[in-house]
Amino acid sequence: MITLSQIADQLGGVLVGSDGKEEIRSIRPMNEAGPQDLTFLANPKYRKAVPALRAGAILVPEILPEAQIPQIVVPSPYLAMALLLQHFFPLPTPSRGISPQAAVDPSARIAQDVEIRPGCVVESGAEIGSGTILFAGCVVGAGARIGEHCILHPRVSVLDRVRIGNRVIVQSGTVIGSDGFGYAEGPEGQRLRIPQTGTVVLEDDVEVGANVTIDRATFGETVIGRGTKIDNLVQIAHNVRTGRDCVIVAQAGISGSTRLGDRVILAGQVGVVGHIEIGSESMVGAQSGVAQTLPAGSRVSGSPALSHPLWLRIQGTLKNLPSLARRLSALEKAVFGRDTAREPSTDSEGETHGTH
Repeated sequence: MITLSQIADQLGGVLVGSDGKEEIRSIRPMNEAGPQDLTFLANPKYRKAVPALRAGAILVPEILPEAQIPQIVVPSPYLAMALLLQHFFPLPTPSRGISPQAAVDPSARIAQDVEIRPGCVVESGAEIGSGTILFAGCVVGAGARIGEHCILHPRVSVLDRVRIGNRVIVQSGTVIGSDGFGYAEGPEGQRLRIPQTGTVVLEDDVEVGANVTIDRATFGETVIGRGTKIDNLVQIAHNVRTGRDCVIVAQAGISGSTRLGDRVILAGQVGVVGHIEIGSESMVGAQSGVAQTLPAGSRVSGSPALSHPLWLRIQGTLKNLPSLARRLSALEKAVFGRDTAREPSTDSEGETHGTH
């Protein structure tokens, strides 16, 4: 429990409508919050619900005269909510030591306050830093290095020679350091495997979702830049390099040797071809296909990706195509005395096709 005055002090906010002694037990959305819960107004469209709130208090960007409950005024209620959730739901800290059901090679270097749960395997020469937790079933390959205060959720695989920085969080089922997809064509068309001899580097404060695959480099390193956040079910190919604080959303895929600048955002199901660059501060809309280098600050959508304003105009036109086709047919009939849109067309190879 925490009082309203403590919350306001912690956030640097202004408390309105209360002496600050009320205790708060949790944070809940506006439609669920009760008298001992704190809620927040992050989207103005929900302001109409404020007068009827039953919450103990609300985080707001400005004083709301219609509110019947205490208010804490902060510049960004959404950010304030995130900071308070970290207070109510802190990350786990090591408490159990190394389980007897874990297999840890004697040559591995494990800091004293590391927790390794049952079913984990730590291979020869691996290093694990202070305050790190390996949940059940994790694998740390030979020569891999994991920094301090990391959390690897169940069944994460950190394969040979991978390097992970400090305060990295990896969700269940993710594989870091699997072989990159590299094959050479033999004289009879067969696919010959190219050994992937490089590694993967996750810099400090990276977070990786569930069932993500980050491939090791053919040569050198695949690098995920400091502070980058990766959603579930993302594929990152060999020799990709991301800058700092990128966001890569679910089901996105980045092909080999592509580079992302700092703070690039790839929305859900974006596909990026190999050997291109996406400049810093760029944003790529959901389900877009990026096939060429983008300068810094780009805003693109669609497949192939176009500037976002142009893509919006195209999408607005598509819904009008049936009526435009009818108008064109009527115009042709009036001008030529016939509907040319319904006449057979001939392609470049001389074949005739009906249009309907």
